[in-house]
Amino acid sequence: LDPKALEKHGHHIFIVKNMKEVEHILVLFESNASKLKSLSLTMKTSPEFQAYFNDLMRRNNATIEHIEILQSSSGTYSGPFFHVDSLFPETSTGVTSKLSSIKFEALTMTRDAFSSILRICPCLTKLNMRNTTLSSWPVRKLGANHYQHHGVTDLVAPVKQVFRMDNKSENAPSLLVHFPNLKSWHLWNSPNTLEVSVKELRDEVTRCCPLLKTLLTTSDTEMSVNLLVKGFNSLKSICVLNEHLSAEVILAILNHQDTLIHVFTFDSDNILGIESNHLQAPGWIIQSLPRSCTRLKMLYFPLYEMNIDDIEDATWECYNLETLHIRVRGLNTKEKIDRAIQLWTEGRIANRKKQTNDKKRPTLCDSQLCIVIPRVDNSIEARVARHLLQFKKLRNVWLGWKIREVCN
Repeated sequence: LDPKALEKHGHHIFIVKNMKEVEHILVLFESNASKLKSLSLTMKTSPEFQAYFNDLMRRNNATIEHIEILQSSSGTYSGPFFHVDSLFPETSTGVTSKLSSIKFEALTMTRDAFSSILRICPCLTKLNMRNTTLSSWPVRKLGANHYQHHGVTDLVAPVKQVFRMDNKSENAPSLLVHFPNLKSWHLWNSPNTLEVSVKELRDEVTRCCPLLKTLLTTSDTEMSVNLLVKGFNSLKSICVLNEHLSAEVILAILNHQDTLIHVFTFDSDNILGIESNHLQAPGWIIQSLPRSCTRLKMLYFPLYEMNIDDIEDATWECYNLETLHIRVRGLNTKEKIDRAIQLWTEGRIANRKKQTNDKKRPTLCDSQLCIVIPRVDNSIEARVARHLLQFKKLRNVWLGWKIREVCN
């Protein structure tokens, strides 16, 4: 880029990704960028890089909201210690950090330094930690260097990161002691064997994070079942890896049916075809979720193909359903999906008009539904639309082609 153009328009730079070299920082200096909001970099150990990085942070302390730091190393888990001053250089302006999201990967720091970072980031809500060593040697009593941040609600970290962040201090308190208001834990890339017993995990979650009600896990079927049945109580949101979705996992999810609001799956960036559906189980297994979880608001299984006969076999009791992403066997072309959505939206409009005129809430059995979608129309599109019309709060639907949103 032309240096003059950078200097003229550099104040419009808000997001910087993949910064790895001193030259990258110097480009930002030349551009006079001083209002960065998001920064992603690989931290080098050279004094020159750290000095320039320190200056960059000093210039942008007042605006930066998201930062990702990966330690450059030769592949070893524990590299040079990361200093808090590198991230938060001393300033005379008394600027309060606006960081709301931090990601650390392959760093090494003391437990005191970690607590200091939490202390000087009052706006922090999300923390992502991977392969980061927190040295607690010698182990101190709880509270000595374990600052509690009441604003952090989302944690992304494998079990080892949370419970065994330093091999030299295995008895150190878990990371959970820092986050009394934690609500969501994504067990990122956790192995299929835990570093601690499920009982220890459950006891620690119960003691330290009573508000934790969202679990996201990529563990295999056996470990997912173990976590869902023995590791957590009364979850409201559950996410599992699609390839590990099985009858056993679904039955384990039903342990939380009285509290479950959201159930969804991780899936690849490339949505697979319906022929890739791998869940070989009786239809009632998957149907047991919307039939049993009365508080359910979101059902997100975009890679699972349901049978309309199974759907109609028994009533879905989740009448507060707002988001539904599924496939239906036979609804396999854009034209069919569009027709089903059209019938659903037309039925919503007709029902609303009828409700206004009659001052009563129509049900699926009311005659007006039969007028909008006649019972003699037994096409797959009509059957799907009639099913969707049961849910008055439903506003976000995906049936294999485009997300459709309507206003309630």
